[in-house]
Amino acid sequence: MQLDNRLHRYIFTTLGVFFLLLCWQILSITMPDIVLASPVETARALARMMGTGIFWQHFRVTGSRVFTGVFIGGLAGFVIGIFGGLNKSVKYMLEPFRWTLMSTPAVVIVVMAMLWFGMGSTMVVFITAIFLAPFVYVNVVKGLEMVDETVIEMAQIYNFPFSLKLKHVYVPAIAGHLASSLMVIVGTGVRIVILAEVLGTTEGIGYALSLSRTNLDIPALFAWILICIALVGIIEYVILKPLQDYVLKWKKPTR
Repeated sequence: MQLDNRLHRYIFTTLGVFFLLLCWQILSITMPDIVLASPVETARALARMMGTGIFWQHFRVTGSRVFTGVFIGGLAGFVIGIFGGLNKSVKYMLEPFRWTLMSTPAVVIVVMAMLWFGMGSTMVVFITAIFLAPFVYVNVVKGLEMVDETVIEMAQIYNFPFSLKLKHVYVPAIAGHLASSLMVIVGTGVRIVILAEVLGTTEGIGYALSLSRTNLDIPALFAWILICIALVGIIEYVILKPLQDYVLKWKKPTR
């Protein structure tokens, strides 16, 4: 049954990719080349770019920024979320900060970060972390609030130390919320990094994308867009999927 489900998934995912490419090709025929490059032109531009050292430099820089920003933002949101989820006073005190960070437009944060840190990786990592931390915080707090009160009472009756409560009571509650939102969090992180690079750096995928737009190199522009999509896909299937399986293994029945 599991093999059939995987085969079913791969078949229809392949059909979805084929349908997407077909729509792209049809649109490229009906639109001017200056507006939309065809899949073939984009593939040629991508192959040409991948043969240069500057391509891999941009890719490495952006990947490093994404990893650092997501890690710092995720860790900060997780730690603060533990305190907020276990202490109502802390949660209420942090609400104005959460609301402010989640309501402020990304462009405003980018401009302020450029003034504070200048152009470069520090600015990009700061923007990514400051945007992602509230999302992780909210998921951690929601997970802790949904813990069954009877389970907590039993842990107190048996005098569980906080470390055991955290491992066997709170972490399983948090894991479900975080695992379901990991892809959204990381995808958002990639978009924020690209946006920050477009507006305030001199290297990275966002900078290369902006340069292609300035030079009206439309095939290269769409090639970089494909690279952004591929970066998210690599993170999802190489890092997030195994991590989700590991985090959620407590849900699987033991044999």
